[in-house]
Amino acid sequence: MAEPTAPEPLPLLPRGNPAPPVAFRRGSQEPYGIRWFGSTALLGHVRHLTAERLATGQLDTRDWMRAQTPGELLREVARVLETPGEGDTLTERLGRDVWIDFVADTGDDSEVSSAVARMVFAEYALQDGSGRVLPRGDLLVFGGDTAYPLSSAPEIARRLTHPWNQVLAALGAPARLRAMLAIPGNHDWYDGLDGFARIFRRDPLRERADRSNDPGIREQLRLAESANPRESGRALGRLYRQLHLDEIAGSIALAEQAVAEAFAVLTGRKVKRLSRLWLIGYRAVQEASYWLLPLAPGLDLWGVDRHLRSLDFRQRLFFNDRRVGHPDVRRILVSPDPAVAMGDPNTPGQQILNACGLSLKADPTCYLTGDSHHYERREIGPSMHVIAGGGGSFVHGTRVRRHRRGSKPACAFPDAKSSRRLAASVPFQLVLGTAGLLPHVGCAALAALQVSMFGIGPLAGWMATALVAALAVFFMYQAVLKRRERPWETLAVALVHGPLLALAPIGVGWLLLRVMPGLATGLVDLVAMAFVGPLVIGHFLLALVLTGLEHHHAYAVLGHPGYKFFLRLCVHGDGKVEAWTIGKEDTLGEDLPRLIDRFEW
Repeated sequence: MAEPTAPEPLPLLPRGNPAPPVAFRRGSQEPYGIRWFGSTALLGHVRHLTAERLATGQLDTRDWMRAQTPGELLREVARVLETPGEGDTLTERLGRDVWIDFVADTGDDSEVSSAVARMVFAEYALQDGSGRVLPRGDLLVFGGDTAYPLSSAPEIARRLTHPWNQVLAALGAPARLRAMLAIPGNHDWYDGLDGFARIFRRDPLRERADRSNDPGIREQLRLAESANPRESGRALGRLYRQLHLDEIAGSIALAEQAVAEAFAVLTGRKVKRLSRLWLIGYRAVQEASYWLLPLAPGLDLWGVDRHLRSLDFRQRLFFNDRRVGHPDVRRILVSPDPAVAMGDPNTPGQQILNACGLSLKADPTCYLTGDSHHYERREIGPSMHVIAGGGGSFVHGTRVRRHRRGSKPACAFPDAKSSRRLAASVPFQLVLGTAGLLPHVGCAALAALQVSMFGIGPLAGWMATALVAALAVFFMYQAVLKRRERPWETLAVALVHGPLLALAPIGVGWLLLRVMPGLATGLVDLVAMAFVGPLVIGHFLLALVLTGLEHHHAYAVLGHPGYKFFLRLCVHGDGKVEAWTIGKEDTLGEDLPRLIDRFEW
């Protein structure tokens, strides 16, 4: 049943092959997109290391979980959706098709989050002569990495629930509730699933039929509206971001959270937190970070959680019991990691399949995942592998090298040509500081070390240069995830760029003496190196993309706001699945969303 206050369905036209926009709009209000080579991201990585440490110890934050049986989760979802019928699957309970919206890698730039929310919460009319309308999903499924740089409750509130609730509030009070399910990604685990649990874990104390009047919802909407700047402040917001003041504010906020938590541990006090996070008109139904929902006769919906390393023994038993007890049932498997990334097998995703006792080539599975922030669909035997990480974070380009015979995806967004064009700007964007200023500071510090050692003597200077070259080669080599699969190619790229980075201060000083001798001072050399060094690093990252060794680091430099999308799926009573990928190239542009891809499984 559609909401009486819902606007008319948006016409959904195929994307076709248009020329990509020349310029993409960026958000101009807080919170801005994360700068992945800046101080805010650095603090997030520190939390990552802490979470990794806990993961290798005896403490497992999943011990509070009690995974519902498939029947229990079905009853909870059916209760929220107020299903009239009976049966062992959701389509039988509803007496109709089940609609599912899938989105992953969500909360980053707040304006981009709002634009994605407007896409997700709209209805669409297909323009193929069928007159068919694609309604909002009965289920909203999140595929991991709810907010960045870590999914703490404050970051989820600022970057996801506030902007999404503003869009939902504009639609008016919902006529009925919908259910939401989620799996955690690595950024959710950086906060030990605290923020994740506050939005996605079932809240048995609040069972009222309509949450739109809940005091907690009203308070979150008040905070969201007060944080939303007036239109006249957009120019000031752009200047604020250009001056990197957002980095300072974001770093201070994360540092304050960390200090407050540490102080609470030392003094035995409690940290004041948001008790719950909500989305208007949606209700959390799960009790654990993994779950299994029977969708239709012969079709399940699985959600897996690999923690920061692998599936634990609880999940192995949980999913294997279902697989052994119902061997003929197909599944839509929602995973935090692709099984195939950039055309090659991806170890974390392959380990998830192995832990579940599945093979895409033998067991019919619709493998639905995010983590990589782009769209890519490929058929593997009886299975469909879909990467759909376009829910809000910066875009990752798709593979730019030629695919092996038979491995080219059926659809990619952005395509190889657009991805190659984006990657080409990486060195210059890193120099401009788009991704943050840590590379500039680091390169200037290394150059200062070398210059000071040359002041002692040539031998000391060249020894320092050799040390910097060795360290650069080591860290460049370690930064490549495929170094174990392609060690010699990785080493070759590192051996080219590591020594170049170390020799750059010497070359810059020599050039200044020849061209502008009056400016050839140590200070000017360091300032120049603060920009030449990032240029070398940016070229290294570009080389990784072109050789296919590593893709994520380079595109993180761009923090590109475009190419956002979500999936709308229709599950029929006979187990047939139809899916439409709906998105925009220029996320903040005025154009309507377009149909990126359509498939059946």
